Amino acid sequence: SLPWQHDLFEDSLRAAGISGVEVGTKLYVSNLDHGVTNEDIRELFSEIGELKRYSVHYDKNGRSSGSAEVVYLRRSDAFAALKRYNNVLLDGKPMIIEIVGANAEVPVSARINVTGTKGRKKRTVVM
Repeated sequence: SLPWQHDLFEDSLRAAGISGVEVGTKLYVSNLDHGVTNEDIRELFSEIGELKRYSVHYDKNGRSSGSAEVVYLRRSDAFAALKRYNNVLLDGKPMIIEIVGANAEVPVSARINVTGTKGRKKRTVVM
């Protein structure tokens, strides 16, 4: 039998995009032209520094939602990318770039609603 895996919970959090142990600084890029691909994002943002992860967001029909996330290993690179590319035209549309996480607004997706027992008030836990 397999040994007990203590990291499954952390893996499921990571799969949901919620992780307290994540290193790197995440940028949320929006107002992208629907033709922009993962490869375009990689090419553009890797010019600044080493990327940990990047992905264009797609809807359930496989169409680009016009947004992407880019995670830099170094926080300084994320700020440099923000300075260099915010409001810069990519395929004719100005990119809107925001830093997510550390000392920035926590994205709604990282908030989990927890309902207390015995009808206590619902509260939001930010992870």
